[in-house]
Amino acid sequence: MIVELIVGAGLVMAGAAAARMLMRRGELDAEEGQPDAEPEADDAPPKRRRAPLREGPRGLRVGDVLLHGAGELWLAGAIELDEEGFVARLFPTPGGTSAGWVAQLDDEASDLATLEETDEVPDGAVPEALPIAGRRVRLERRGHATVTRSGEHLPRTEASCRYTILSDAGGKVLVVVDFDTAPRIALVGDRVARHMIDLLPGGDLED
Repeated sequence: MIVELIVGAGLVMAGAAAARMLMRRGELDAEEGQPDAEPEADDAPPKRRRAPLREGPRGLRVGDVLLHGAGELWLAGAIELDEEGFVARLFPTPGGTSAGWVAQLDDEASDLATLEETDEVPDGAVPEALPIAGRRVRLERRGHATVTRSGEHLPRTEASCRYTILSDAGGKVLVVVDFDTAPRIALVGDRVARHMIDLLPGGDLED
């Protein structure tokens, strides 16, 4: 009786080992029979992708759309002022219902203003204080800057300019850009809290 039990157990173990070998052989055959992945066609159309971010803070870019209030502001072009470092970017927003221009006043775009053109600034050198749009603004910053242009819907400019930024404690801001021969750019408006604007980053996309 004991001998029969031992023989039966041995047969069971041998059968289990054979079954495992057959299953492993089947798995190997299945792997070898898998077709190779088809290479991507050479004539496949290029995919629209996000452009790599530039070094440093992103800020605002031409092509971005800002959701402000009940409307949208499309940043069609940019006039960038640089004076051994970032000064400002001025963006025309054609068709915008809440502003004709947007100003980025720091390199991280945390200091923004929505602006309109004004003719209230007197000719000549911009004074350190003046009344504008019913408020009195005072000098915040002035200097000489190089000018870089991009995009469209831009007024005539030159390679360098004199700029003056005036403001008051309530957030009113005046930006004046003077050139030797090109017409003055004078923009007045109000600073806008960054959390009040949603950014749709169209300037990150390229075809």
